[in-house]
Amino acid sequence: MKIAVLGPGALGCLLAARLYEAGEAVTLVDYRPGRAALLKRQGIELKTLEGASRVVPVPIASPTEAGARDLTIVTVKAYQTRAAARDLPLLMAAGGMALTVQNGLGNLEELAREVGWGRLLAGAALLGVTREGEGRVLLAGQGPIFIGAPAGSQVTPGEVQDVARRFRQAGLGCQERDDIEAVLWEKLLVNVGLNPLTALLRVPNGVLPQLPGAWELAVAAAREAQAVARAAGLHLDLDPEARLRQVCTATAANRSSMLQDVLAGRPTEIEALNGQVAARGQAMGVATPINDLLTRLLLALEAAAPWRLQ
Repeated sequence: MKIAVLGPGALGCLLAARLYEAGEAVTLVDYRPGRAALLKRQGIELKTLEGASRVVPVPIASPTEAGARDLTIVTVKAYQTRAAARDLPLLMAAGGMALTVQNGLGNLEELAREVGWGRLLAGAALLGVTREGEGRVLLAGQGPIFIGAPAGSQVTPGEVQDVARRFRQAGLGCQERDDIEAVLWEKLLVNVGLNPLTALLRVPNGVLPQLPGAWELAVAAAREAQAVARAAGLHLDLDPEARLRQVCTATAANRSSMLQDVLAGRPTEIEALNGQVAARGQAMGVATPINDLLTRLLLALEAAAPWRLQ
């Protein structure tokens, strides 16, 4: 199977390197020529919390150079999805699949606008991955990857199983799920509590449960997301606080993706996370004051960057 990983961020580099080491014909796709040249020279460096490090010579290409692929894994930031979706017609071979393992909601809809729903897969990667530099990533928390065919997809169960098997052969715990939409919401519950609070407070994941006031807000944001999901017909029978604590413990040393973005001065994915909860809640008459507040605070934090005191 020919595979493209679209987006050389932390998760994209990790997936591409692991799949390459497992013998897959994988190419990491980057639209920025300067960065692509750097990654070609240095390779992808994978590090562990135990101090182990290795460099993996993953092939790098632009969207126009990569060629048609049987599977394109989309790992770009949510706010880059619309631009990335325009590259899918170049990358998807006839009958090829596109799998999004991005944060938040709305990514599938953006991809479908370009290539339709028929060959789309959705995924949730519960991994703690920290980007330490271009092509340099630290695996700070090992967790499962769930994949499945969303409503409207014509990808067969056998094809989903084949993709999951290749992930597992690469050392990535991957499970097929028929209820992938519920899985996306379950991950969202964690992200809307964990990401904005760790980003605002600039603390690693494991510190958040130790801060009572912040923890209360994180749990409240997750409970609001659960209420919106239930209003949409998804019955998520989990305890948001317990799930949040579980993830914070499992990825204690990790810096959330939103914290990494804030520290690097990049835009955040707040609108695809808490912003989606607030917008969908408003549309369905479900109150989401905490998610609305966190969205406004993160957008203000981004806007205030030119005047921030050092």
